[in-house]
Amino acid sequence: MRDISVMKNLLFTLSFVLGLFQVANAQFQSAYHVWPNPSDTVTTQDTYDSPAHGEIKNVSSSTISIKWERNIISLTPNIETAVCDPVTCWFPIVGSMTFQLEPDSFGQLTVHFYNNGFDPPPGQAGSGIVHVKLTNLGNPADTLTAVYTFSTLSGTKDLPAPNVKLFPNPTTDFFTLTHAEEVASMQLYTLDGRVVARFEHSSSNTYSIANQPVGNYVLSFEDKNGQLFQAVEIQKR
Repeated sequence: MRDISVMKNLLFTLSFVLGLFQVANAQFQSAYHVWPNPSDTVTTQDTYDSPAHGEIKNVSSSTISIKWERNIISLTPNIETAVCDPVTCWFPIVGSMTFQLEPDSFGQLTVHFYNNGFDPPPGQAGSGIVHVKLTNLGNPADTLTAVYTFSTLSGTKDLPAPNVKLFPNPTTDFFTLTHAEEVASMQLYTLDGRVVARFEHSSSNTYSIANQPVGNYVLSFEDKNGQLFQAVEIQKR
């Protein structure tokens, strides 16, 4: 009888722990999704407006209020940016706004890159990286981030495809890249736009950020001509 009692207590404990895990998992499941992330756009020097398209969807059963905040990580002087959310396209001076999404609805979350040096032709080359933080105002712990990049072609050759993958992410000390054959160099930015590390291509495709403080960063990838073609967010724990 004692063995049966012990077994019942053990099963009850396991069920209780599993229930807590399921509740915690439900609590940390985001109420919205953003895709694609990152979002990249490449254009010619004589193009004024180059949108890096994105969408946001409410995957919950309730209306949610979301606040977006734009952080400009890197931007050449002739480029300015503006955010379009599901409500409207805002002027470049607007760096934060709030909107609502009905259940199971979606809308745009696009960053436009404006090349103010496009006229007269052939225009000016430029590049930029924008980081957008999203916060569910009904649950401030429910945050998402998205990275948008822009580059102009400086010649006839296309930029590499933005398909570099990074793992593990989050990381504590090292990260490894795959599909990184075209990566010649990298820059590690803080979210306020400071460059805190530079990396040259390594045959091992493994790099250390052990000396960086805990936090979130943006890592940019450049080709052999020094042109930006992709950026990703990386979390250091």
